[in-house]
Amino acid sequence: MLELFKGEIPEIDKLTVLIQKKIDSPQNTLEDIKDVIYDHIAEHKVLDKKDAYDKAETMAFNAINNLIDDLEVSATNYKRIKEYISSYHSYNAFNRLIVDFQMFLTKRELMHLIDHGTIIFGADKTNHWKPIKEIVLTLLKQDKVEKFTDAYQRYKSNQKKI
Repeated sequence: MLELFKGEIPEIDKLTVLIQKKIDSPQNTLEDIKDVIYDHIAEHKVLDKKDAYDKAETMAFNAINNLIDDLEVSATNYKRIKEYISSYHSYNAFNRLIVDFQMFLTKRELMHLIDHGTIIFGADKTNHWKPIKEIVLTLLKQDKVEKFTDAYQRYKSNQKKI
C-alpha cells in the first residue's frame, strides 16, 4: 500500500494498519485518511519548523495519491475520490475516476472530468483519455442509451484486434 514511503515514514507497518481500518469504514473520507497519515508522521518526526510541517503535509498528500491508485472499484471509493477532487487537484484521483470508475459516472460527468483534468494537468499527461472522450462524444451525438462501459469495452476489444 505505502511501499514507496518505507524509508520516509517511521513505523509504516502500524500506519498501514490504521489506514486499512479507515478504508474499511465507509464513512471515512480520503481527507480523514490523509489526516491519519499526517498525524502519524507528526507523532514520529519533529515538526519544529514550517518547512517540516510542509514536508509532512506533502508526504501525506503523496501517500493518499499512492493509496488512490490501490483502492478497489466500489461505490464507496467512487464517492471518496469524487469528494477528494472537489478539494484537491489530484491527477491520480482524476485518472482513477476516468479510467476505472466510469460505471458510476454519467456521460456528461465523464466529459467534464476529462475536459477539466486536461486543463489542469495538460494534454501530454492526459493524452490516454482521448479515446475515452471520443467514445463519450460519439454516444452523446448519437444520444444512445448505451452505457459508456459497454462502448469502452468494445473499443478495447477492437484495439486488441488491430
